Amino acid sequence: MALSFDEIRDRYVCSPSTVAVVGASAKKERPVCGVMDYLQRAGFRLFPVNPAYAGLEILGETCRARLDELEEDVDIVAFFLDARHQAESLASLVSGEARPVAWFQPGAENGEGERTLRQSGFEVVSGLCLMQIHRAACR
Repeated sequence: MALSFDEIRDRYVCSPSTVAVVGASAKKERPVCGVMDYLQRAGFRLFPVNPAYAGLEILGETCRARLDELEEDVDIVAFFLDARHQAESLASLVSGEARPVAWFQPGAENGEGERTLRQSGFEVVSGLCLMQIHRAACR
């Protein structure tokens, strides 16, 4: 049964959840860093994913190179990467057992990847910012 956007928002955004951040960065000038900082301060548990930072800490959390290296299931996988760099993460999601919400941040939209995930039983949100939705709807 597909969840409505309102159900996804209420269940996973307005109630702090666990989020894998694909494309995580420690560079303060990158939007992803600001979003991660905001979400962490709002009570979300973050799991940074980026091969360039593998083994290093971002906001106190150890970064993993790939989604399949996470040691627990997450509620949301948030994509901050351009569609050209999502193939490995999308394949990892489809081949895994868990079905987290796939959240494509603005600039990370991927029509083909989103269709594939939906066909594989994932809930997909695209083109909306997790931080902006939380700020607008959850306070």
